[in-house]
Amino acid sequence: MGHSLLCMTGLLLLGSLFYVNAEVPNKPTVILEPSWPQIYSSETVTVRCEGSQSLFVWREATLIRPRTSEYRISRATESDSGGYSCCTMTLSVCSDIITLTVSSSKPRATLTAQASVIPAGGSVTLSCSVEGSAGWKFDWFRRDSQFSGGQKIGAGTSEHTISISEGGIYYCRGGRGDPVFSTEDSAAVTIQKQVLAAVKLQHSWSQIFTGETITLRCEIQGGEGKVWKYEWTAPNTNSPPTSSEYRISRVSVSHSGDYRCRGSSDYLLTGWSDAFTLTVSSSKPRATLTTQSSVIPAGGSVTLSCSVEGSAGWKFDWFRRDSVSSKAQLMRGNEANRVISVSQGGLYHCRGGRGDPVYYTEDSSDVTVVETSSKPRATLREQSPVIPAGGSVTLSCSVEGSAGWKFDWFRRDSQFSGGQKIGAGTSEHTISISEGGIYYCRGGRGDPVFSTEDSAAVTIQKQVLAAVKLQHSWSQIFSGETITLRCEIQGGEGKVWKYEWTAPNTNSPPTSSEYRISRVSVSHSGYYRCRGSSDYLLTGWSDAFRLTVSSDKPRATLTAGTTIIPVGGSVTLNCSVNPSSSSGWKYYWYRDNTTVDVVSPSNGQISVSQEGLYRCRGGRGNPVYYTEDSQEVQINKTVTVSGADISSSPVWLMVGLVCGVSLIIILLLLLYRCRQSKYSCFTRSIQSESHSPGSSTNHGVNQNETHEYNSLHPGDANLYESITQEEDTGTADVTYSLITLQNFGKKRKHHKAEQSAVYSEVKTGAAEDSLMYAEVKQPKKEKAKKNKGTSSPAADAAVYSEVTSGSSLSQ
Repeated sequence: MGHSLLCMTGLLLLGSLFYVNAEVPNKPTVILEPSWPQIYSSETVTVRCEGSQSLFVWREATLIRPRTSEYRISRATESDSGGYSCCTMTLSVCSDIITLTVSSSKPRATLTAQASVIPAGGSVTLSCSVEGSAGWKFDWFRRDSQFSGGQKIGAGTSEHTISISEGGIYYCRGGRGDPVFSTEDSAAVTIQKQVLAAVKLQHSWSQIFTGETITLRCEIQGGEGKVWKYEWTAPNTNSPPTSSEYRISRVSVSHSGDYRCRGSSDYLLTGWSDAFTLTVSSSKPRATLTTQSSVIPAGGSVTLSCSVEGSAGWKFDWFRRDSVSSKAQLMRGNEANRVISVSQGGLYHCRGGRGDPVYYTEDSSDVTVVETSSKPRATLREQSPVIPAGGSVTLSCSVEGSAGWKFDWFRRDSQFSGGQKIGAGTSEHTISISEGGIYYCRGGRGDPVFSTEDSAAVTIQKQVLAAVKLQHSWSQIFSGETITLRCEIQGGEGKVWKYEWTAPNTNSPPTSSEYRISRVSVSHSGYYRCRGSSDYLLTGWSDAFRLTVSSDKPRATLTAGTTIIPVGGSVTLNCSVNPSSSSGWKYYWYRDNTTVDVVSPSNGQISVSQEGLYRCRGGRGNPVYYTEDSQEVQINKTVTVSGADISSSPVWLMVGLVCGVSLIIILLLLLYRCRQSKYSCFTRSIQSESHSPGSSTNHGVNQNETHEYNSLHPGDANLYESITQEEDTGTADVTYSLITLQNFGKKRKHHKAEQSAVYSEVKTGAAEDSLMYAEVKQPKKEKAKKNKGTSSPAADAAVYSEVTSGSSLSQ
């Protein structure tokens, strides 16, 4: 070998000297495919020679492979690096040397982004590259979150850039060659998409007064269905809210200024909204009352109008007094209509109110309205304006300066309903009432009766009971759950209620019947109370509901009666959540990280018949709050192992084959006889067990039994023969031989003949269960001509031969 190398080296030197400064005739060319300057481990490379002579591939004066002009390296390594050339066998003519360099390190793609934020309605360009090499095509991937799998959004494109318009986590990789060699994935780049935000005032009015409660909202266009984090910039505060609403309970002049907001959600981002300029007036507005006339004509009425100049959104309350020194009584309240008609004299004033809680204007100046009659008016007084729960209130009616009156009593359900008489002509000047409403009275005396004017109306509210209750059926609450407290009012069914709450950890409790806490924490623990008002019903503050929030997250527990699934059976798994004081759980099941079932509440059982690694967890509420996962339990299936020695199988196979061939010869003779006697041999009765057509053979045959089966269809011939050895000590080896026959055009007075089959079963020796089937089919004859009273050709007849070694199966 050393002498050969030395000779070859000498020849190369000699050839190089001979051709120095001279053009080599017919000089070959060496080509490297692919022609990339940098090759990586595991890539496929081909060295090819081109020229008019018989050329061979050499590497650094070493012949790679005789009699070949092409050398293919399927999975390149560093050892394949070196100089390659193409020469004749004698090295008389050689190509230039081409250098192959194989790098052991796998390259990583590099992803760069034009920008990290996609402008609203725009796009961003991503670029992918592999440094120091060429020939790459690129695959592009996107993930919705850090924990989701990557979705391919572009495959095998030679373009190294793409344009995207959706936020997400992006990465890329390069690939080249055939088969494809892939780089490492690039580092991920997070791209956010910008959407628009706007600050809007919840109310419809623009002028705001000191003391009002207002709410600004941050509205995001195109962000529906996302969970947003909000930021605000606002005057007069160092801690603006982080929710979508900016509520100012008692606004002042110092709150005037520009308000902006922005939001972020996953890979969506808004810029700062345009400024909303809030202007707060320091002066409290005053209502203005005007009257059509100051004198009520007999039997008539006058119109009063109330207004608040320069602003909107007001509702109006109306008041009346008998005199300057008397107390004003509310006539009508919270009416959007600013005009009323009155038919009773007195001093009237009004005021405006808006918002929640209601912000009131200053009262208007009094307007005096007089009647033309000198007719007396009854006076109604109440013991209390509120009826206690389960109690009553006394009303008194009188006519000043005279006697002999009897009294009629009236009640209205609302300001606009007619009065219903609840007591007539009683000399008692008091009554006891237990229902809320608007009450008034009048006096009458003489015959015919002379009636006074109706008294001024008195509004009586009835107190009912309120209670705070947890919407869910479980008492123990964990941090992170979503809960709802409800204010339930007994006896207030069918009414429209206004609600108030007192609660820990908040300055702006809700004004609805439900108090919903999206992600409860330990800081929400404490006492919750509510109350309500509706028309003439009023509740006191409810008893305190104590909410206790546990900081510990519960864990599910998985137990199994057994971890082995019996053959054809199943295993019951039980899932539970501790502590036992918590309830309302649904159970979520997983096998090998795949969801398998969801079981209804309070039922933590599931039956499984598949092996695998199982775990479970509990969940409850909406949105679902999940417990920690249970421990994992491995469930396996029962494995049945044959007791016979596999090494004995070839012996019994030979026995089965010999017996099968012998039986085939015997059965062919039997079939020939059957054909001669029109299949009379197949009409024998069933001696032991019968099977319907198409059913399987019963392999559980007792010793010394022989079975013959007769087909239910004319023309079918099925013969089962059983041969059993005296000793039956092992498992069975069974060989079946199937021979299919056909009638040969003979006339029969029946329908078409079906398939005929003969089965033979031989049981010998002790061995494993082993089955062998051999099938022989004769070709069908052409159909005979149709003649009246003749049957069609018989269908295939089949013969099965079964050889069973040892004892039969247990079943």
